Amino acid sequence: MTFERSLRQVLAELGVGATDPQIARLLEHYSLLVRWNARTNLTRVTDPVAAAKRHYGEAAFLHRELPDAESFVDVGSGAGFPGVPVAVLRPGTAMSLVESTRKKAAFLREVTHGMANVNVFVGRICAWTGSADWAVMRAVNPARVLPDLSGKAKRVAILGTDQPPEDCFGGWQERKLPWSDRGRLWLSAAESSEADRVSRETARRRP
Repeated sequence: MTFERSLRQVLAELGVGATDPQIARLLEHYSLLVRWNARTNLTRVTDPVAAAKRHYGEAAFLHRELPDAESFVDVGSGAGFPGVPVAVLRPGTAMSLVESTRKKAAFLREVTHGMANVNVFVGRICAWTGSADWAVMRAVNPARVLPDLSGKAKRVAILGTDQPPEDCFGGWQERKLPWSDRGRLWLSAAESSEADRVSRETARRRP
């Protein structure tokens, strides 16, 4: 099965609508991903069917589950997941792709060329000085980056397996990912105040 047919099938199963230009942009992303992957380690999943589900399907699921927002930041964007598909499906939403590896950042710049709602930041999230309504991430250790998102993101969405730690973000909501036994989408919101954080810590320590 071709990637385009797989992608269209995945989006249909999720109930996510996409215009022909959006499909074309996602096809271009996949084509460049396969080409760059031959010389730069971007992903181990390049099979058309597997990539449609694992990469683009998970990103489309996240897009479907999140409310409208003005801005996103994709932490450790890597090959552009989930940030690039979300930016394609939400052309009116600003997307910042944060990536510390220069070769991967170069790929992100090429693959998002012409996308007015996307900017690429080369560096770690601790050095990023922007702000966003939502921080999204995948294949990133939440314990390492969540503290750096305090004051920068109002809410967090994580594609992963285990429940993230509760620190400056907490009250995680769990949603099962399609096509995966262990995969989850974890959603949370920033603590509203220092008093809330202390209250949460106290509750966790009670026997």
